[in-house]
Amino acid sequence: MVLALLLTLGTQSTFAGEYGPAVEGEWVVVDAEMPEDTGLSGCSATYLQDGVVLPDLPLFYTRIVPDAAWGTQEMVDLIVESARHTRWLMPDASPIIIGDLSVRYGGFLSGHKSHRGGVDADIGIYRRGRWQPTNRFDDLSAKDFDPEANWLLISTMLQTGKIDMILLDRSHIATLRSYTVKSGLLTAEEADYIFVSDGGSAHWERTGVIRHAPGHKSHLHVRVLCGDGSKAGG
Repeated sequence: MVLALLLTLGTQSTFAGEYGPAVEGEWVVVDAEMPEDTGLSGCSATYLQDGVVLPDLPLFYTRIVPDAAWGTQEMVDLIVESARHTRWLMPDASPIIIGDLSVRYGGFLSGHKSHRGGVDADIGIYRRGRWQPTNRFDDLSAKDFDPEANWLLISTMLQTGKIDMILLDRSHIATLRSYTVKSGLLTAEEADYIFVSDGGSAHWERTGVIRHAPGHKSHLHVRVLCGDGSKAGG
C-alpha cells in the first residue's frame, strides 16, 4: 500500500461550469493501491482522434504555434481552466506562454519524442515578478524562478484532477518543494507525494507527480489523463 495524494473532490475538476469561476479545494491524503500502468486507455499517445484546438484567448495565454495547438478535450479544458483561474488569482501576471501540444491529427511533431496524441503540452514558467516572455521559452536560473507564481499555476492544474505528470528541472522542483513546505501550503508528507525530496537522478525521474527531466529549466511539460481517468496508451 502506498499513499496517493488526491486533490480536491476526487478526480473531478473543481471549476464551476464551462471555463467558469474557480473554487478552491483541499488537499486530502488517503491510503490507496496505485494501479500498474498497463498501457491500455481511452486515448493514444501516438495519434489524436477527435482533437480540439486550443482557442485563442490572449488575455489568459499566448499560443506560440497555433497549428500545433491541438489536444484532447481534457488537455484543452485543463489549459483554459487553469489559465483563467491563474489570471483571476494573479491579475497582474503576464499571460501564460503555451508551446506545442500536437498537430491536428497527432503523430510526429518536429523537435519532440512525445506530443503525438494531444495529451502533452509545453507551458511557460514565471520569472520573478510574475513575468513570462511573449513568444518563447527561456531557461531560468534559481534566482530568476518565481516559486509563488509557479506553484499557484501548478497547483491550479493539479486541482483539476486531470494531471498524469508534470516534468520540470530538478532545481526548480527543489525550490518549489521548499517554498510550499516552509510557507505552510503543504505538509512535508504531502510534498513527498507530489515532489521528490531526495535521491539520485533516476529517483527524480520515476517518482512523484512532478518529476525531473533534462531540458526543462524554461517550461513545464504537462501530460493529462484520458477522459476515463486512465493513462494514454501507445
